[in-house]
Amino acid sequence: MSGIFISHSSRDQSAAQEMAERLRAQGYQSLFLDFDPADGIPAGRDWEREIYARLRSCSGVLVICSAHSMASDWCFAEITHARALGKRLFPVIIGECTLRPLLLDTQVVDLRAAPEDGYARLWRGMRSAGLDPTDSFAWESGRAPYPGLAPFQAADAAVYFGRDPEQRRCLDVLAQMRRYGGDRLLVVVGASGSGKSSLVRAGVLPRIARMPDWRVLGPMRPLHHPDEELARLLPPGRQPPAGEAVGAALASAFADEPERPAVLLVVDQLEELVTTSAPEAAARFVQTLRAALAPEAGELYCLATLRADYLGSLQALPAWDALPFRQLPLAPMNASHFAEIITGPARVAGLELEDGLVEALAHDTGSPDALPLLAFALNGLWRAFGDDRRITLEEYRERFGGLEGAIRQEAGAVLAALAPAPEALATLRQAFRQLVRVEPEGGYARRAARWQDLPAPAHPLLQAFVTARLLVSGQEEGGARTLEVAHESLFRAWDLLRRWLDEDRAFLLWRQHALAAADA
Repeated sequence: MSGIFISHSSRDQSAAQEMAERLRAQGYQSLFLDFDPADGIPAGRDWEREIYARLRSCSGVLVICSAHSMASDWCFAEITHARALGKRLFPVIIGECTLRPLLLDTQVVDLRAAPEDGYARLWRGMRSAGLDPTDSFAWESGRAPYPGLAPFQAADAAVYFGRDPEQRRCLDVLAQMRRYGGDRLLVVVGASGSGKSSLVRAGVLPRIARMPDWRVLGPMRPLHHPDEELARLLPPGRQPPAGEAVGAALASAFADEPERPAVLLVVDQLEELVTTSAPEAAARFVQTLRAALAPEAGELYCLATLRADYLGSLQALPAWDALPFRQLPLAPMNASHFAEIITGPARVAGLELEDGLVEALAHDTGSPDALPLLAFALNGLWRAFGDDRRITLEEYRERFGGLEGAIRQEAGAVLAALAPAPEALATLRQAFRQLVRVEPEGGYARRAARWQDLPAPAHPLLQAFVTARLLVSGQEEGGARTLEVAHESLFRAWDLLRRWLDEDRAFLLWRQHALAAADA
């Protein structure tokens, strides 16, 4: 979405287009230009409402000043509205004109006599006002500003809020590892639902990708065959000959580039080496990782995420054998972050939240453990009521009945829409048995399963849960489809599923012990 709003007369389109191109060349990727096919108003949207929504969401307004724009009532309305919203204004004179009085108290850049000098002054002024292009990310207007239970992705960087200190710390540690040597594996460790994957995918990687001295491989997940998943990351033409080490190929994946950049391997959900991967494949993965991280192999580093309750189990793997790494502990967000993760994406998306709604959502969230429920509720509110760019307190109360009610009602709505027969419901229960495992402390955790291994009569119901974003569909090496629960909060919030799992606990424990014995 628009980090910079370009206000201009329709008769100055060529000048506005040139300005947008220069802004992008400076690194400002998040722009709003109303005639731009990429960043302008989508077809079918209310023009005036959309303009004001974009003004609410922007960080600053660049006013192209000409005789046409200074005579335009629409431009005057945009400037007035921007000032009322407290936006920073950057007037730029491109032709002879008389400035509107409300622009006279603002520093003006004149491009007429010496354009390049004027642009240099404009870039300095924008940076000094806090509009740093390195922290500006584009947001697609058709994309949900709240991803829900799924982790934030790189495309969500513009709407990722609440983790600035941890984001900076992660980038700093990676820079220190490269500058001073030592450990080359950095592991972000935190509880389930603390946002480890989102921090790495939406907070860290989009910024690393802009650094010319880094190249990224991944992110990947270990899944059932982590050694094969790792080999898939190699760029085309970099696959090693049969019998040669994958680790060395990873470390030298970009060695032909003249800048000889460092390589960052990204592994999400490292705990799957313990919970999901075949033991032999996990051992091969660790051996390959160890070889790739050796200084003599090349300049490769690894950034991984790990659930805190699996740290000991991971280190106990025989193949791990004291593999050195640095930890970056990720504490749960506290209540002071709740308002930011609600209002930040709304600001980017130009979404108006009725007075009292933010406070109600933050109050209902209560503790960091409920953040996944908040994420799901926000996504549901956006999908149900976001078309008019406004969400009300009544819509939240009447539609969802609280945060846990959001998941409960969504799951119930899926079943109500399909009205499955008792036999179909029984097969759905059987399918969920394969999507869960019992943790040592007694709770439930998600477990990926192959689509083909799930009961075929349950497939239509399972697909409906995927559409509702309560289940996530993936793909293994070779194209085999996989399925897993979007987040463990589903096990807590959906009463019917919780009852099924509690009744089936003895079977689930027996199956886990049998599988562990078979793998031993």
